[in-house]
Amino acid sequence: MAALNILIVDDAAFIRDLVKKAVRDTYPGCELHEAVDGRKAISIMNGKSINLVLCDWEMPEVSGIEVLQWMRADERYKKVPFMMITSRGERDHVLKAVEAGVSEYIGKPFTRENFVGKLSKLVYKHLKIRPNQGDSKPALGGGSADILGAASVGAAPKVAGGDMGGASVLMGATPKAMAEPKAVAAADLGGASVLMGEQAAPARKSAAKARGLASVRFGSGGSAKLVIKDISLQELIGVFRREGPLPALLEQVVLDIVDQESGDVARINGYVRMMQAQEPHPDAQTIQMLIRYVDDDPEKLATLSRFIARVR
Repeated sequence: MAALNILIVDDAAFIRDLVKKAVRDTYPGCELHEAVDGRKAISIMNGKSINLVLCDWEMPEVSGIEVLQWMRADERYKKVPFMMITSRGERDHVLKAVEAGVSEYIGKPFTRENFVGKLSKLVYKHLKIRPNQGDSKPALGGGSADILGAASVGAAPKVAGGDMGGASVLMGATPKAMAEPKAVAAADLGGASVLMGEQAAPARKSAAKARGLASVRFGSGGSAKLVIKDISLQELIGVFRREGPLPALLEQVVLDIVDQESGDVARINGYVRMMQAQEPHPDAQTIQMLIRYVDDDPEKLATLSRFIARVR
């Protein structure tokens, strides 16, 4: 019986690792292939027979929509299911993907439950394989686009983090490990920490003046407006007012950083690396958050660079 061959395409290693973990748990016998951009994805598909493609939209050189268009023009891949995984959930983007022949569409940030639900429906619809049967021979077939929505809500994903810029931490850490946090300054970026109930020493970065605003969407479904305290091409430190449950450490986020002068928006994928309460009690309402980016898209980084140059 041939294995289910799945190709995962994303320029962010963190996202690829989340998707790989979820796919392996759902289809244990599958064979996974990965590509960091669309050009590499097409090269892999020319050399192997791929049954399912899970692909980001915004990537350097060759985008996800270009990969999809190439597949639908190639007789071998005209009917192979394609899930678009992207932070671009605007109506015009969804419609463009539908017109290009997308099979499914999910927005970043997403929960594990939402992703697995859409993945399972997609695989069964097109390949007639149920979860935990990834070693079965797929029955290839076509079908119309099944757009079930872009943004996702629910519990934070409990999967292992991959290459996260030095933070080798597993999501779903034991309660004991999280129950006794050591006090560290907000500028200590060496690990993921939550300081709830103890006033930490003020950090030099957090003492800086506000450098603008950013909107952040969490994988668990919430959102917040961040007052930017410090920003670089790798990470952002911001403060927000707590209005509901806090996101989990290492939870996916999507940041919208707007350059007010040009109107350009840098939509950055990232994850929560650190949170720190700004009041010395468990019900603190002001939270400082460190977000580490996972995007390497030159166009996004160029917009971000212009914003940084203006606010510094």
